[in-house]
Amino acid sequence: KTHNWRIRKMGCCCVSNSEIRDALLNDSEMRPSYEIRNLPSKNASILGCCPCMKGTMINMILSARTQPERQPVADTPQSVGLEYEDVDIESMDGIRLSAWLIRKPGSDKLVIFNHPLLCNRYGSQKGFEGVSVCFLPMYKILFDAGYSILTYDQRAQGDSDGGSGKTLKGAKECVAGVGAVEWQDFGGVLKYVQQHPVLKDHKIAIYSQCMGASAVFSAWTKCPELFDLERIKCQFANQPVISYNMVARITQKNLGVDISREIDDAMFERFGFYGVDPIPMIKNVKVPMLFAQVRRDYYTNSVLYEDNPTPDIQHIYDACPTEKEGIVWIGKNEENSFGDDMRFDAYNYFNKYPEKVLEFFNKHME
Repeated sequence: KTHNWRIRKMGCCCVSNSEIRDALLNDSEMRPSYEIRNLPSKNASILGCCPCMKGTMINMILSARTQPERQPVADTPQSVGLEYEDVDIESMDGIRLSAWLIRKPGSDKLVIFNHPLLCNRYGSQKGFEGVSVCFLPMYKILFDAGYSILTYDQRAQGDSDGGSGKTLKGAKECVAGVGAVEWQDFGGVLKYVQQHPVLKDHKIAIYSQCMGASAVFSAWTKCPELFDLERIKCQFANQPVISYNMVARITQKNLGVDISREIDDAMFERFGFYGVDPIPMIKNVKVPMLFAQVRRDYYTNSVLYEDNPTPDIQHIYDACPTEKEGIVWIGKNEENSFGDDMRFDAYNYFNKYPEKVLEFFNKHME
């Protein structure tokens, strides 16, 4: 079976049959230099000891990525003293999305805020690798700084419709896509803002995180006409990922062998999309950017396998063509020591150290 790198470089979302045929004719094109080629396998990996388990493991990983366990929306903005409105937003393909609108009286500035996988607009009590997340303090910080906030659950997560099987909510099935299909959610949010009697005149900053950042980059590429550059002023991307590299490191660390290629092929075969690669899409971004990353996050940096590796965020940053305000590095040995170098630390970091984000938003929203 041909694994086609050119299709994945298109942005790794759904592509048409004609695009697939054209890509297959050009399969000799070189893989991007930033994609992982080899990671050392353990002498006694799970799959090495029991190769028949590979199909089972691929199915489990695909299920975790496309049918993630729904996390409860455990609290509301009221718990941090904010009045809010429950609103429903329709994605571009007709999925109902649950959202909170937190209005700052007298403000004409809006932050559109989204979330990573395994979270929702609250955050996640369960978290990941022992690190729980709560976004409510950040909403309070933004509100006190003069911003209204619109935050939403992406499809198949939180209280939004979608999902399949035991995760299904609402009448319409749809899988999660770790950003590959959620661009339609973000497009629906932009349409909602454009049609809102008050928000339509607001200046907009985008606060995007992990899968949510991938969704926004995809939207810049798939529906650029929805980005009103008179209104949308800047984007913050907290830990965007190169999906293929992340899966390579996850499977090597947990299974002892890298099976990212097999997982990517299986996801495309079953669902029609590959994992998102933001690098070919970020060229379509038209506003200033700020990035953040846990420096020693072993899912986006090969710190377990190399000395002084280049983290994935640096490749993404270097590819961004617009004005850039740098990378906020997060970790226990950084200037603002925080957390234990775990990936989910980044989603709590700005509750304590919001200055860089506020400076960035204020600069471009005034």
